Amino acid sequence: MSLLSLSLSLSLQGGSVFSPASVLSESKAQGQAEALARELGCPPSSDPEQLGSCLRAAPAQDLNAAQTKLLSVSGPLQAWGPVVDGVSVQGKPSMALMNAGFHRADLLLGSSAEDGLISRAKRIKNFEELQGRAASKTAFYEALSNSLGGDDANAFVKAAATWFYSMQHSPSPAGYNLFSQALNNATRDLFIVCPTIKMANFWAANTRSNVFMYHLQEARSGQGSRPLTTIPLDVHYAFGLPHSPLTYDLFTNTERRLSLQMMTYMANFIKSGNPNQAHSVSRVAFSEAALPPWHAFQPHPEGDSYMEVEPGLSNHRGLRRAQCSFWADYVPALTASTGGYKSKLKIRLSKTSLCQTNHRHLCRKKNNDTNTKAK
Repeated sequence: MSLLSLSLSLSLQGGSVFSPASVLSESKAQGQAEALARELGCPPSSDPEQLGSCLRAAPAQDLNAAQTKLLSVSGPLQAWGPVVDGVSVQGKPSMALMNAGFHRADLLLGSSAEDGLISRAKRIKNFEELQGRAASKTAFYEALSNSLGGDDANAFVKAAATWFYSMQHSPSPAGYNLFSQALNNATRDLFIVCPTIKMANFWAANTRSNVFMYHLQEARSGQGSRPLTTIPLDVHYAFGLPHSPLTYDLFTNTERRLSLQMMTYMANFIKSGNPNQAHSVSRVAFSEAALPPWHAFQPHPEGDSYMEVEPGLSNHRGLRRAQCSFWADYVPALTASTGGYKSKLKIRLSKTSLCQTNHRHLCRKKNNDTNTKAK
């Protein structure tokens, strides 16, 4: 997640403080440190200083290899971040934000289909294959699905999320690509896209500032993968990588034009707090026809508005509406009703059990987004 501020204009790319993975608890951080120390052969110890000393002495390559192995076992969320210790970080940023006073500051934020956990999950699969394990697909499924239960490892949440996203796809060799994509979508919605939408809603409601949101769908077929896959494509576009001499040939003319449009939006926003306001000192000027109006993020019965970053730059409503409702409405109700159940028992959820609740709208076909083009 990148943060840029200038003249009370803010830009967020790839998540928000409402993400469940934005911070770690002390117990989770301690557990991760102990697991990494064991993997590196450090002597067993409950003393953080001794663990830290051993970890600092390990070569960087050994640390990276051990961390990647832990990813393949524990899932994509075996990552590091700020720790809520009551001193440096006194509480969850989302709670601090909700209890704070606000200055007016315009916000531009967005997400990408390539954000975060997808690339981590792919690295798990690649690691397993490099280790010569034929069952790498099974490990890939397990690593992704394990993260769906959250820190509490709620088996009901994991089972519900697996059903909701996989639908008719099964974890078999024939269904591998479809099933793995479903799990990728689930982790991306939970940790990146839905927290981004929640931040846009929260900021618009509490600060009365201008808010503009975008989303970049998956790369179209035929574009291929690029060596810079660890950097989401929306970052490429916003910071002009398609125009850099080092990466110029990796992009098409259409992508370079889209990048120029996104840079113009960003420059306008930094100057005025509005991506639609012309930037008078820009060396390249777009006409209104070439730079379509970017609708501000506003509540609407058909869903909140956002810009789809694609050739044509069209405005839409209701980004991942059903999926975010699943995480925001159904999962908390399920967690409360099951009392944080943590059993490892295999749980089978039928479609009927979900559809007979107050969340019938989640039972519609999920293969396509329910967003509709803004009028």
